[in-house]
Amino acid sequence: MGVTKVIEVIGSSPASSDDAVREAVSAASKSIRGITHVDVIEVTCEVEQGVVTRWNALVKISFPVEPR
Repeated sequence: MGVTKVIEVIGSSPASSDDAVREAVSAASKSIRGITHVDVIEVTCEVEQGVVTRWNALVKISFPVEPR
């Protein structure tokens, strides 16, 4: 029986919410091996003068705990 660890990270992008999610996964994958699942928890954006300037995506990233 395996054990899965879940962490939360926030990715951001000036282009889109999809890019913000991709940024979160890309950054996490630099230090985490074996990412198996990503849940998008929340998407928010920053607005200046009525224009969206940045998208932020809070995601939960799941990966297996490796035995020592």
